[in-house]
Amino acid sequence: MNLSLRARLTLWFCLVMAISLAVFSVLTYGSVSNELTSNLDVSLKNVISSLDVIIRKRAEQTKEAGEKPAPPPPVPHKKGSKSNDLAFLSKDSLAADSTIKTAIKPLKTELAAQKQDQKVDAVWTAIYEHIILNPRNFMIQVMDTNGTIVYRSDNLGKDSLHLPGSFITTAQDSTVQFISVDQPIRGKDGTQRLRIALARSRSAYIVAGYQVDEVQSLLDQFFSTLILLAPAVLLLSMVGGWFLAKTTLHPVDEITRTAQDITASNLSRRLPIPKSNDEIGRLSETLNDMISRLESSFERIRQFTADASHELRTPLTILTGELELALRTRKSPEDYQDVLSSALQEVLRLSHVVESLLLLSRTDMGQISLIKEPTDLTETLEEVADAATILGTQKNIYISFRHSQALFIEADRAKLYQMFLNLVDNAIKYTPEGGMISIAVHPDGEFAEIRVRDTGIGINPEHRKKIFDRFYRVDKARSRELGGAGLGLSIVQWIVQIHGGTIAVESEPGQGSTFIVRLPLLIEEPVTPPDDPGAQKQKGRAAAFELPRLLKRSRGGR
Repeated sequence: MNLSLRARLTLWFCLVMAISLAVFSVLTYGSVSNELTSNLDVSLKNVISSLDVIIRKRAEQTKEAGEKPAPPPPVPHKKGSKSNDLAFLSKDSLAADSTIKTAIKPLKTELAAQKQDQKVDAVWTAIYEHIILNPRNFMIQVMDTNGTIVYRSDNLGKDSLHLPGSFITTAQDSTVQFISVDQPIRGKDGTQRLRIALARSRSAYIVAGYQVDEVQSLLDQFFSTLILLAPAVLLLSMVGGWFLAKTTLHPVDEITRTAQDITASNLSRRLPIPKSNDEIGRLSETLNDMISRLESSFERIRQFTADASHELRTPLTILTGELELALRTRKSPEDYQDVLSSALQEVLRLSHVVESLLLLSRTDMGQISLIKEPTDLTETLEEVADAATILGTQKNIYISFRHSQALFIEADRAKLYQMFLNLVDNAIKYTPEGGMISIAVHPDGEFAEIRVRDTGIGINPEHRKKIFDRFYRVDKARSRELGGAGLGLSIVQWIVQIHGGTIAVESEPGQGSTFIVRLPLLIEEPVTPPDDPGAQKQKGRAAAFELPRLLKRSRGGR
């Protein structure tokens, strides 16, 4: 089942809320249960502390007044029982003594001391003892040191609190210990759960108990409240999550509708950008940048297609016309030779354009592999200068080469030779007869800087940024006359970039041009054996491959 993003976000939000509510409810229920049990223990401890204080004070008052102790309560005493200090705890004395009635309630001073000792929150304890607990439900039982019961609270009647023998024997002076027991209910089937506190006084065991069922009923009510509230909270979360997802994804719907309307014919349109600087806004800006790049790419493709068609159509038209003219009339062998020579020049020009286009296409697709190795840049430029001298002889152009030291770079030697030869050949084309071309190289920090300067016609400022574009020519008529297709400098730029370098041009109309190439130097110069046959063979092959073709036809052009 395919759900929309809005529905998935809502379901995930509800799932997270359900898990959060479950964890919160479990933790809250456990915390409240522990807090109630802890505070019940504190209350039981306060009751025992109050009874202990009352028993001690009554014993002291009886001894000081010399009063005869009241008769013992009608409960069997074991032989040898020591209950003299507890004789005043008869039913009659308890009923007549108003101070004893406070035994079932914590004394304020004792309560405060216990709170301070136990570090119990005062507000919570007060709420717990005076609202949740009923003081009349405390069950009090006092036993002498032999375990004989000398006093029971009224709510116990004739029953007694049943305590395990091991629990009584482990009681220590002034230390309250706790246990939960199941107490049978007189006249009823079943038992009741009691929380029992026991402490040993000087001459008595003081026991206080409270029904856990009352505390448990509060926990049950709290649990029922959580169960009832959870569905309502989940329902509100679902509605709120759906509304939140709808509001958040509304800009996405607008972006989707606009993107569906954008085609190759209207790439100038842009996606709406929300005013808030959030993820959707950044996504819109990124997509708009991508559309801008696509528009620029489509424009270059259209321009490239138009220029390539024009470059291919012109020589084909000339070639077709000359061949048709040669077939219509009879010509002398010399005339046929001229026609074939002209046709060959156009074929070579077509071959050059197609070869350059194929090279650039393969570079765009990353299908050209380079063989980079440590290369003596100075030596390569010297070979280029020698080849340029041969090319410049036809126009009486002087070629000079200046260098200060041997410089090594990591490069594909054949491509490097082709790049510099294209630059020099381009300079020769646009330099008038009797001009001068200089090639200079020197280190500049971590780079080698190569300058190819001519005294030609120069380039206007508006054309400098475009001369590296494919099929771009400053003077199209002159470039076509010189055999240029506007691809030479594009190839030069590509070769410079794949070697990690940069290329720039400085030029003024009528004052010539200077092409500046910067290539990264090797940190350490390679050690090569003298008269390396492999290196000499590679250099000779590169020169032999490029120079005859340049002598046959010109390459590149502005």
